[in-house]
Amino acid sequence: MVVLKTILIILLVYFGIKLLAKYFGPLFLKYIFKKVQRNMENQFNPHQKETRNNSQKSSKTFKSKSKDSKVGEYVDYEEID
Repeated sequence: MVVLKTILIILLVYFGIKLLAKYFGPLFLKYIFKKVQRNMENQFNPHQKETRNNSQKSSKTFKSKSKDSKVGEYVDYEEID
């Protein structure tokens, strides 16, 4: 009788974990992936906000300089075999 109770408890635990994993597994994985993504973004771009502001300022000055200055004329060429 003890063996039968043990087998039933093992089966209930197994199917209970299987059922919980089916419903809560995707939610748990989504949470873990978002957390890892945030950590990676913070690791590779620690000063992202400052960089964006600086790049926007520098791109404005670059655009104004490039419109005023002439780069030169285009030279067409052929490849020789």
